[in-house]
Amino acid sequence: MKSFRTSSIIHIFAVIHMIATLSCRMAGIDDSLLLTLLTMSMVLLVCFRRGVSVEFTAACIVMANIAGYLIGIGGARLMSLVSDSRLTVHAVSTIVTTEMLGWGIVALTKIFRAGGRRVSWIPRIRWLLLAIAVIFIIRLAYTEIFTSRYFTAESSYRIIRMLLSNSFAILLMICLNIIYIRFIRKHRTMMSELRKTIMFTVFVLVLSSLTALLAGYNLPFRINTTLTGNEFFLLLTISILAELCVYSSIYMIDYTVAARTSMEEEREKAHLAQFQYMKLKQQVNPHFLFNSLNILDCLVCGNRTAQASEYIHKLAGLYRYLLQNEAETVVPLEREMNFARMYADLLEVRFQDGFRLEFDIRPEDMSEGVVPCSLQMLIENAIKHNVVSRDNVLLIRVASSDGRVCVSNNINPKISDTPSTGIGLSNLRQQYLDLTGKKINVMQQDGMFKVCIPLIAGMKQ
Repeated sequence: MKSFRTSSIIHIFAVIHMIATLSCRMAGIDDSLLLTLLTMSMVLLVCFRRGVSVEFTAACIVMANIAGYLIGIGGARLMSLVSDSRLTVHAVSTIVTTEMLGWGIVALTKIFRAGGRRVSWIPRIRWLLLAIAVIFIIRLAYTEIFTSRYFTAESSYRIIRMLLSNSFAILLMICLNIIYIRFIRKHRTMMSELRKTIMFTVFVLVLSSLTALLAGYNLPFRINTTLTGNEFFLLLTISILAELCVYSSIYMIDYTVAARTSMEEEREKAHLAQFQYMKLKQQVNPHFLFNSLNILDCLVCGNRTAQASEYIHKLAGLYRYLLQNEAETVVPLEREMNFARMYADLLEVRFQDGFRLEFDIRPEDMSEGVVPCSLQMLIENAIKHNVVSRDNVLLIRVASSDGRVCVSNNINPKISDTPSTGIGLSNLRQQYLDLTGKKINVMQQDGMFKVCIPLIAGMKQ
């Protein structure tokens, strides 16, 4: 529904643009300012529908006006090659330009939108209206300037070539815009909207003047001593236009980088919170605690006090590890392996000869990292889904190689086993994707089930 409404906005404004340009042309009135207002209104509505920020909307309005002017002129010249009717040329050129601008804005919002979240305009609507008013005034000023006797097609192209030929001035403009935008983004919460507006205005005027001076006098190369005051004014006018275009382009790029970084951070936090919740559920797993207490009761009742004491110490060590590492995202493999051994020792008391755990970890892999409780979870997963008895011994093997640690077991499926939800493996998979960008491998063949998780380099004991 949203896509249909957005497309309707674009089509309606394309028709309105065409009617406006035909009416103005037939009445002998300049249509540039009216088309500018219509274009700004369309961009405003599309950006509002797409839920982007106020700053991004202002940047889109600047880009749309500049692009609309260039596309409109180019389109009219192309149409004049196939039609002699000026009304037809301007009507078709206007409607095509409006459609291109509208769908271009939609494409930009898809690329640069902040993680699919809608941004509220209400707290900053007055600043958006002020920005629109300023942009319109600038457009009005440029209309007057470009239609004056000082501006001709020849002089405009000469001034533009003068600006573009000075690579130092262009690079300086780009670099200073990047620095300014990053500075404002870093300190935006500490500055009021008024202060940011004043800083932006001063920045644009100073940088445009500096660019015009560098390009006009051909600095820092050979000095051009023939620059006139009229040429400098034309160059400053073009420089301000170029600065607004460069600023808007860099802002959009910076916006999407910051938005996607923020989105990834939020996604990682959500996945981490979900994984920690699953670990918490494992820590207070009533079945595991109930079975452990039953085993302890049997040991005490059988007067096996030494074995009961050892069991209590291992159980306490198990929960101590869980508490110590509940906030950690990565732990050394050696520490995780010791935890898995403690967990296996408790299982051996319960299952006795029906369960065996083997380790084959390379010494150089001991200092590598793994997600906390990952080995224990994979061992528990094998116990949960397989028969464990003296007649059907469950052999679990933990081995490392090629930057991975693999947990494998023979398959003795429980007859009454309920279908696995896969939540544990899914959460573990997502944790490794967030931390390393690598996937865990799950394989089942030749009566064996194996899960391989990547080792995380750089851990220190």
